[in-house]
Amino acid sequence: MATKDSKSKSKENKKPAEAKKPIRHLRTPIEIRIEVTVGAQSFTATSKNLAIGGVSFETLGELKIGDEVNILLYIPVNKDIELLKIASEIVWSEDQGGSWMVGAKFKKFAPGDQKRLREWLLECVRSFKAGKPII
Repeated sequence: MATKDSKSKSKENKKPAEAKKPIRHLRTPIEIRIEVTVGAQSFTATSKNLAIGGVSFETLGELKIGDEVNILLYIPVNKDIELLKIASEIVWSEDQGGSWMVGAKFKKFAPGDQKRLREWLLECVRSFKAGKPII
């Protein structure tokens, strides 16, 4: 039977819950056309790097952390372009002095699009390692 002292000691020895660390995905420096929609406004940009979990890009207009955006990725596949639509959230934003570099976390993919992006990114990494052009 546990005593009061042993109960209090077991509580003291418990480690505090660790802060949840953000998931980091392998980023690939790929420049492709993207279309970003914020509310009723849309603009095109070029990705700076891309991962299965998100994308970074430069924009002339400020986007704030927490802004909900829809991102359309223009993925080159052979001689065609595949469009992947992804509901996203701005998770970081840096003033570049006249423009903004931002990072968006992918939140919800259209059916099948996450798998298509993962396969395409894997093929890009393989091409890069083989010394072939990525796109």
